[in-house]
Amino acid sequence: MFKFCLPYFEHNDDRGFIKGLINEGEWKEVNLIFSKAGTIRGGHYHKKTYEAFIILKGEVEIVLNKIENERLTEEVVKVLVKEGDVFILDPFIYHTFYVLKDAQWINLLSEKINPENPDIHSFNKGGSYA
Repeated sequence: MFKFCLPYFEHNDDRGFIKGLINEGEWKEVNLIFSKAGTIRGGHYHKKTYEAFIILKGEVEIVLNKIENERLTEEVVKVLVKEGDVFILDPFIYHTFYVLKDAQWINLLSEKINPENPDIHSFNKGGSYA
């Protein structure tokens, strides 16, 4: 459903540091997203696309529901993410992002978004790509 990714390696020296963030999956699209505090993003799910997120700034509460038989399950998971967090969302996870503090993140997709037939599904007209 939702998995935090821990650094797979770190190297520090007098020049600075290198931190390995994600070393799994195949990513075909990468996006930089900025969201103002008080806004909402997501409100959708994907049937085949995995998503990875790297939170660069801010604080976001994510509300997650599994999708089974084309319906939301009653299990609701809320996760607070902040600067430095890295995580992956599986397909069939309905996700809504509530931006608590101005936030910026990198979003990686396992499938390119096809504008003519996007793998973006919602239960209402409020769902959007990002």
